[in-house]
Amino acid sequence: LDFNMGYRGRRKSLKRVTAPKSWMLDKTGGVFAPKCTPGPHKSRESFPLTLFLRNRLRYALSYQEVKKIVKQRLIKVDGKIRTDNTYPTGFMGMSFF
Repeated sequence: LDFNMGYRGRRKSLKRVTAPKSWMLDKTGGVFAPKCTPGPHKSRESFPLTLFLRNRLRYALSYQEVKKIVKQRLIKVDGKIRTDNTYPTGFMGMSFF
């Protein structure tokens, strides 16, 4: 047996319990949390666009609603339209709707 086999690509999932404490997620909200895609901010210092729209601004009720809003190209982060729902937003970033 060869135990040196690795994953193919980055890990796309993140357990809710191991998410950064700055995200302020409750433990009972589910098993997984959205993981940030690589971007301009560090993963521990950023916030996924999904959590920003759903948990902070209460702009959507579910993950599916956030995906639909983002794919309609209604969200601008730092002056650019973002269509990635897990785009890492910084704490000082500017978002427009």
